[in-house]
Amino acid sequence: MMRNKFIKISIAILLFIISFFVYQYHRTEPVVSLAVSSDGRYVISVHGVKEFFSFQLGQQLVLWDIEKKEKKVLATNAEGFTTAFVPDSHEFMWQDDKNVVHIQNVNGKEILSFHHFPVIGHIISADKDFYLSANKYGQLYKGYGENMVPIYTDGGVGMPMSLSMSKDYFLSTGNAGFPENAPVAETNLTANPINPSESKKSSYDGVTLWDRHTLKPVARLYGNSGKTTGLISPDGKWVVTGGENHAEYMWEIHNLSNRLNLAKIDRGVYQKETGKYDKSQLLPVPNNLKDKQIAFVNTIAIAFLTEKDFIMVGESGDKDGFGEELVRLFTVGDPWIKAYVEIGNDPSISTYSYGKNLSVSSSPKAHILVTGQATGGGINMYKYHPDKMELEKIWVAD
Repeated sequence: MMRNKFIKISIAILLFIISFFVYQYHRTEPVVSLAVSSDGRYVISVHGVKEFFSFQLGQQLVLWDIEKKEKKVLATNAEGFTTAFVPDSHEFMWQDDKNVVHIQNVNGKEILSFHHFPVIGHIISADKDFYLSANKYGQLYKGYGENMVPIYTDGGVGMPMSLSMSKDYFLSTGNAGFPENAPVAETNLTANPINPSESKKSSYDGVTLWDRHTLKPVARLYGNSGKTTGLISPDGKWVVTGGENHAEYMWEIHNLSNRLNLAKIDRGVYQKETGKYDKSQLLPVPNNLKDKQIAFVNTIAIAFLTEKDFIMVGESGDKDGFGEELVRLFTVGDPWIKAYVEIGNDPSISTYSYGKNLSVSSSPKAHILVTGQATGGGINMYKYHPDKMELEKIWVAD
């Protein structure tokens, strides 16, 4: 009798221990970076270092199936800023703690792997012929292995890094400077971006547009200073930036002197010619949203919800229930706010610091937006409805 009771207690304790360790394995720390597949079906994310008692268990790589609402831990040795999907596919990239870059599909099949320097950002073309990466100094390279060639070594774009690409161009953004009397766009560029000397000139730090075919800089885009993020629009016609100095701009790629100042919620559009703000077309917050918080804060991340519609995601609260609940929605080519869409703050999204700019991603084709969470290891997923200009929260996953 006593023996049977002892066996039952032992089995119960063993099951509890197994369940506890399974829970710890699947429990995730807050998102460091994430990416969404082009069709909006999958999300791949890397999470912060997990500590278990006095042990550090590494950074988890997690695959999320939006359709099935499933979560799967794929690895526990991922590096933070290395998630990216191969466009128009279910293949994605990540780097492990041995500096090996993996390209694999969502079914677990490895397509390609190669040893590389530690990356703080990388992107790849749909045919995998163009691989662009940044090292820990923010210097840019094309390719890998014997085929790797330097693009920018005369300085470093800096953190937080964001890279984006179109058919003909790619954009690098990071810590930006704003020289006195700087033009809207500097296109007569003579400085050599390749500088092997230890003395760097930082000739193309900040926001720079590059020719994808020649690998040469096309323009330095001025207006932002400090920590800056930016994207090329999915239609390949515009560059959008925002950051630490509250400046938010759009440049027309085929007419770079055309820089538009995006409207502020409280002031409207700044007119450089007059030094004043124009409120003539400023959209007021609708009555049904007036009780929602919207912050007058710096932009941390930018996300395209369609080929032309995008949101400027500001600095969130670091606790649930705090920070902005609404974000401004714009359309390329127009500086005025088109709508206020509800992103919510319970759970609060992950953009509570500039280092979290890669914790927001989207699929413009599928109208899917995904963010990390400020306090938990989960993600928030949204569906954008272009006809209504509304954002619907479809899954809060932990």
